[in-house]
Amino acid sequence: MAPGAAPVAPASEAAPTHRPLRDNLPPQAPNPQEPLIFGGYLDAPAFSVVPRKPHLGLYPCSQCHKVLPLNKQPRALVAAPHVASLPHGRGRMWCLDCHVAEDRDWLRTLDGRRVDFDQSQLVCGQCHGPRHRDWAFGAHGKRAANWQGERQIYACTHCHDAHDPKIPPREPAPPPPVRAGLERPALTPAHAAQPWQRAASGAR
Repeated sequence: MAPGAAPVAPASEAAPTHRPLRDNLPPQAPNPQEPLIFGGYLDAPAFSVVPRKPHLGLYPCSQCHKVLPLNKQPRALVAAPHVASLPHGRGRMWCLDCHVAEDRDWLRTLDGRRVDFDQSQLVCGQCHGPRHRDWAFGAHGKRAANWQGERQIYACTHCHDAHDPKIPPREPAPPPPVRAGLERPALTPAHAAQPWQRAASGAR
C-alpha cells in the first residue's frame, strides 16, 4: 500500500448500498379506535344555553321544506324568505354544510350528527375553535341575568347572523350627560393638552 493511502475494506465487510425490497416489512395497521366526540373543555365552568328557537321567525323550517323538492346543488336562492347569498365562508360554504338536508329542523356536524337549533354553538365551534373555547369560559359572548348564580349564556347566533356572522360597524353611543346640578369642571391648560404633550411636560 502506498504511503498515505487509506486502507480499503474487503468487499464482504463493506456497508450495503441498498436494502432489497423483499426485506421491507409491510406497515403495521393502526389499532382501531372509536372516533373522538367533543364533550366540552376541561375545567370549563358549568353553564346552560339560552334557548334560541323561540326567537326564530321562520322556525320550524319543515313548514316550507317538507313540500319543496330536495336540491343539494349550490345555487342562487330565488324568492327565498331568508338570505339569497351566503357571505359566511366567502364562497366556501353552502346551506347543507350546517343544515340536515332531509330534515331542515336540525343542524348537523361535519361527521353527520344532528344538533338542535338551541345548541348551535356545537356547529359554530367546529371551525371557530378558539372563539368557542373563549365563549365556554366566559371571555367571549354574553351572560343572561346577573354575574352570580346559575351561569346561563347566549349562543353564538344570538349575536351573530349565522349566514353573515361579521358584525357591521356602528356609531358609538353618546357620552353620558352631566348629572343635574353639576357642571363640568374647567380644564386647566395643562389638562387640555394632548396626552403625549402632558407626558412630556410631566403634568398628570
